[in-house]
Amino acid sequence: MPNILLLVSPSCGACPSAKSLWKQLRVKYSFSYHEVDITTEDGRTLADRHSVRAVPATIIDGRLTFVGVPSRESAEKALLLKMKPCE
Repeated sequence: MPNILLLVSPSCGACPSAKSLWKQLRVKYSFSYHEVDITTEDGRTLADRHSVRAVPATIIDGRLTFVGVPSRESAEKALLLKMKPCE
């Protein structure tokens, strides 16, 4: 099951759209989802580790995958790639 981390900040104007997108996709797909505020110590550490310079930023399975709000199509494609069984 993919692990999604959405990095956000209270002053981010686009973050509510990104939050809404990932919450909608959770209804359709099974994945772990957590929002991380980059104004906290843990959030800053995570942002630094992944060289995040803007939010919203989406990390899927430990890899920075999107900066900004992805299209629904792009987000679904990224999820489906992570859900495919290894052969």
